[in-house]
Amino acid sequence: MKSFLSVVILMFSAIVWGQTGTIEGVLSDKEVNNEPLPFANVVIKGTTKGATTDFDGKYIIENIPVGTYDVEFSFVGYEPVTVPGVKVEANKFTNVSTALGASAAALDEVIIQVQTSRERESALLLDQKKSIEIKQSIGAEELTRKAVTNVQQGLSKVSGITNVQNRGVFVRGLDDRYNFLLMNGLPIASSDPDNKIIPLNYIATNIVSHVDVFKTFDGALYQDFAGATFQINTKSVPKKPETVVSFGAGLNTNTTFKDFSTDDSGSSEYFGYTGSGRNLPGVFGKNVGRGYTATSAESADLFNTSWTPERSTAPLSTRFGISHGQGLVDTDKHQLAFYFSLNFRNDYQINEGVERALNSEGTAQQDFSTTNYEYSTQKSGILSLDYDYGDNLNLKFNTIYLQNTSNFIREAQGLNDGFTQLNNEDFYIRDIKYTQNDLISFQLLGDYSWNDKKHEISFASSLGLGKNNIPDRRVLRAAGSGEDAEYITTNGINPFKFYQELENININGKVEYKLGLNYDDAEGRYLSHLRVGYNVDLIEYDFFNRIINVGERSSSTQPLPNLDTNDPQSFFETGFAEGYLFYTNTADPAATSTINQYVNGFYLDYSKEWDKLFVNVGVRGEYAFREILYREPLNSINDEFLSLQYDPVFASPWFNVKYTLNDKTNLRVAGSQTVTRPRLREILPTVYQDGDGNQVIGNPDLENSKNYNLDFKYEYFLSSSELLSATVFGKYIKDPIERLAEATSVGYRTKFGNFDEATIYGIELEARLSLGERFDNESFDPFSLGVNAIIMSSNATAEEGNPEFAAVTNLDRKLQGASDWGINADFEYKFLDSDKVNSSVNFIFNTYGKRIYAVGVEGADEIYEKPINQLDISWNTSFNDKIGVQLRALNILNEKTLFTQDPTATVRFPERFSNVIEQFNQGVNFSATVSYKF
Repeated sequence: MKSFLSVVILMFSAIVWGQTGTIEGVLSDKEVNNEPLPFANVVIKGTTKGATTDFDGKYIIENIPVGTYDVEFSFVGYEPVTVPGVKVEANKFTNVSTALGASAAALDEVIIQVQTSRERESALLLDQKKSIEIKQSIGAEELTRKAVTNVQQGLSKVSGITNVQNRGVFVRGLDDRYNFLLMNGLPIASSDPDNKIIPLNYIATNIVSHVDVFKTFDGALYQDFAGATFQINTKSVPKKPETVVSFGAGLNTNTTFKDFSTDDSGSSEYFGYTGSGRNLPGVFGKNVGRGYTATSAESADLFNTSWTPERSTAPLSTRFGISHGQGLVDTDKHQLAFYFSLNFRNDYQINEGVERALNSEGTAQQDFSTTNYEYSTQKSGILSLDYDYGDNLNLKFNTIYLQNTSNFIREAQGLNDGFTQLNNEDFYIRDIKYTQNDLISFQLLGDYSWNDKKHEISFASSLGLGKNNIPDRRVLRAAGSGEDAEYITTNGINPFKFYQELENININGKVEYKLGLNYDDAEGRYLSHLRVGYNVDLIEYDFFNRIINVGERSSSTQPLPNLDTNDPQSFFETGFAEGYLFYTNTADPAATSTINQYVNGFYLDYSKEWDKLFVNVGVRGEYAFREILYREPLNSINDEFLSLQYDPVFASPWFNVKYTLNDKTNLRVAGSQTVTRPRLREILPTVYQDGDGNQVIGNPDLENSKNYNLDFKYEYFLSSSELLSATVFGKYIKDPIERLAEATSVGYRTKFGNFDEATIYGIELEARLSLGERFDNESFDPFSLGVNAIIMSSNATAEEGNPEFAAVTNLDRKLQGASDWGINADFEYKFLDSDKVNSSVNFIFNTYGKRIYAVGVEGADEIYEKPINQLDISWNTSFNDKIGVQLRALNILNEKTLFTQDPTATVRFPERFSNVIEQFNQGVNFSATVSYKF
C-alpha cells in the first residue's frame, strides 16, 4: 500500500512540476535616465531560481513551476524592489519590468560599486561592446584572479599583444617605439632614454583599476599612435574604509641560494636608493668643461666605490604592499575621500650564456661566455583625493610615484679579435652598472556638467619630474682572468668610470567640451555629440655623461704587477699608493645636451547614433616642435651649442563606425592617419659605450614616421563574460624608424635611420569562453578558456641606389621588430566557489614568431630574436573575502633567450660556425603572496 501511495504521489508531483512557465523583463537604472542596468540580481523569493540582467538590462528565468511568486530585484548600493503576486502560468511568459534607484542610506555603497565595477571583467566587456573605438581592457578583478603583479604581465590577455619574459610589450608586432602611454588620460614621460614609454612591468597592479588598450585612433589620443595607446586608470577612491596588506617571497632556480655578486656602494641598497655613495667628484663635475688629471694620491680618495664586487648568497626575493581608502566628508552636497597605496618588490637574477659578434662569413670576432648578476627593485605608490560637489562636479588629485633600480654586474671572457696585446689570453671584462629611474607625477583631474549633461567639460593637468641616473659605472678589461691577469692599456681599453644623468620636466594638460544633441525622450539620452578639445605636452630633457679613465704614468720603468680580477681594488690601491696609476678625463664638448619637445594638439569630432548605426568622425591637428641643443665631439668646449630644430605640423583625420547587427553582434570599421616619434636614445647625439667595443649612436636627424591605419572587426558577445571576435587590420608606414647594426673591428655599432616605407597587415582572433555555458553542462561550469592569436605579414623597403641606405644589406625585408604570429592563451579551473572560500588555478601560455631585432648593414644579415614559449601557472585562493593566497610558477618550460645572425657569404670556417649571437638561460620562478583585507 505504501509503495502504491508513493507511486501516486510521484506521478502527481511530476504532473504538477511538469507544468512550468517563464518570467522575463527589463531592469532600468533610475540614476542614469532609466538606462538599462546590467549585472543586477533577479531572484524568485522562496526558491533557488534567479538570473542576472545582461548588457541591455534584460533577464529571463525559465522552467518555473506554475504558481504565484514575489520577485526581488537588487543591485549593490541600490534600494531593492520586490514585485509581489507575480503569477506564473503553464507554458506562458510573464513580463515583469521595473527600475532600481539608490537609497540615501546606501549612497556610499553606490559610489563604491560604480567604481569597483570598472574593475570587473563583465563590466569592461560591456564597455568594450558599447564603445565606438576598437579597444580592449583588463581590470583589477582579472589581474587578481591570475595572480598578476604588474601591468605588463596582465596585458598578455589582450589579442595582438606579445609579452614574453618581461622583454616589453609588442602590439601587432610593433615594439615600444610604436606605442604611447597615458595615465588617467595624461601622458607620462619615460625617464629612461632607451624606452619610449615607462616599462609596464614597473607599475604594480595594486595601484591599477583597469588598463584600456586602444588599437584605433581617436582625437582625444595623441597622434603618436601606431601599435596602441595604453591608458592606465589608477585605483578609485572608496568611501567605505578598507585596508589591505600583503607580503610575498619568491625564488629562481638559476639564482636563489647560489653565489651572487653585487655592488654595495649605496646607503640603502636593499631598498634601491644609492644615496651619496656613488657621487661624481667635484673635479669631474657636471659644470667642469675642461679635462682634469688627478694626482695618484688624490685619485686614491676621489671615489667611495670599489672595483671589487661584494660576494654573497642570493636570498629569496621579497615583496610587500599596503593600501588604505576611506571617506572623510559625506554631506548632501560634499563628498571627500582618499586612497593611498605603497608597494615594494625586489628580485635576484643570474643569467648565464654566450655573446658573440659575427662578420658576413660567419666568423666570430667576439665569442664570450658571460654571466650576468642583477639585483633589482621596483617601487610604486599613489595618494589620491576625490572630491564631489553634488552630481555636477568631480575633482581628483593624484600623486603617483614610480621608482626602479638595477644593480647589474656583467662578467664575460673569451675571444675578442678587435683588441691587441692579449698575449694569447682571453679577453676579460667586468661591467658594474647601477641604474636608478625616478618619476613623480602630480595630477589634477576634473569633470563638470550642467543642464542634465547636455554640456560636459573635462579638464586635467599634471607636472612630472623624472630622472635616469647611472652613477659610477665601472668597466674593467684585462688579458686573462684570476690572479695572473694582465692589466692592458692599448686600443684605448683602459678601465674607465662612466656617469650618466637624464633629467626631465614634463608639464601637460587637456580640456574638452562635449555638447549633447538630439535628445531622445524614449531613450532618456542624447543620440549625437559634438566634441572639441585641446592638449598640450611640454618636455625638457637635460642629458649629461662623463667618462673618467684610469691612466698609467709613462715614466714607470718597472712592469706592472699582475691584476687579480677577483680583487682588482687592491691593484688600483697599490697603483695609486706607488704613483703609477691615476684618474683622468679629457675635455668633452659633447658631454651635455638638451632636448625640448612641445606638442600642441587640437581636435574636433562629431558622433551620431541611429537605431543600429554609430558613426564618429573628426580631425586632430598637432604642432610637434623638437629642438636639440648639442655640440659635436670635434667642437670646442667654448663653442656655442648647435641647434637642430624639427617642427612638423600634421593633421590626423579619423573615423570610427559601429553597426549593431543584433543585441550580441557588432561590426566595426575604423581608419586614421597618425605619426610615430623616435625614442630619446635614437636621437641623442651621444655615443653610448658598452665597454666591450659595442656602441650605440643616436641620429638627431631622425624624422617622424607617418602611419595610415585601417581596421575591420567582428564581435559576437555570447554572454556577459564571453566573446568571439575577428579583426582584419592593415598599416602603411612612411619613413619607418629602424635599428641598424654594423660590425666594427671591436664589436657592434648600433645606429638608427628612417627607411623608405613599410606595410603591415594581418588578422587577430579572440575567444573567451565559459565551458559550462558552451556545453550546457554544469560539470563544466568551473572551466573557462581564453585564446587570442595574431597572424600578420610585414614588409619594409628602400629605393635601390639611395645613398642613405647604401650600407643596408637587404633593402626589401620584414619590418624590424615585427613578428609573423603570436599566441596567448589562458585556462582557468575554479575548484572551490562558495561564500567562504574561492579558489582557482590558471594556466597562461604566450609565444610569438621570430622577429628582426636589428637590421644588418655592410653585408651582414639581420639579427633575429627567436621565439620563447612561456608557460605560467597561478593559484589564487581567498578566504572569507579577507585572506588571499597567491602561488605562482613562471617560465615553467625554462626556455632560453636566443638571437641569431646568418652569414651572407661563404662560411670561412664551417667546422667552427654557429649563428648564435646571444643566448641566456632564465630559470623558473616560484613565488607565494599572502594578503589580508581589514
